[in-house]
Amino acid sequence: MMREGPIISEPQYICDVCGKKKPVSQMAGKCVKCGKYVCSQCAKLKGDRVYCAQCAPSCFIATAAYGTPMAPEINILRKFRDKELESNDIGRCLVTLYYTLSPPIARVISRSKNMRAWIRLNLKPIVLAFKLKYNKVNSKS
Repeated sequence: MMREGPIISEPQYICDVCGKKKPVSQMAGKCVKCGKYVCSQCAKLKGDRVYCAQCAPSCFIATAAYGTPMAPEINILRKFRDKELESNDIGRCLVTLYYTLSPPIARVISRSKNMRAWIRLNLKPIVLAFKLKYNKVNSKS
């Protein structure tokens, strides 16, 4: 009969977001904006960048209009942000300006059923145009 050696456990880290102790294999990394160490459950990933929930980029106005960050329309707007805007200096400046100005606007929108409907109506042709554009790009490859 063979004797098993000592059990070696992984080093444990504390997630700065949820406060739970996690093995190193369950840590996503350090938030690129604030430097918090984030577990894989609390992390928001954008490409190879790790963000904590407070620093993660999101579509504030669209999220308020659709009522959830999981709406398919928001994924199309994110794709536009990532592919078109984040790829150049002017676009990155516009994204930064948007993230600075939009949270108070989104709070107003989220409180009004009529305003949410009006924003969705106005976003519809924009979302449709990008959806068609990205579907054509995907079908070519």
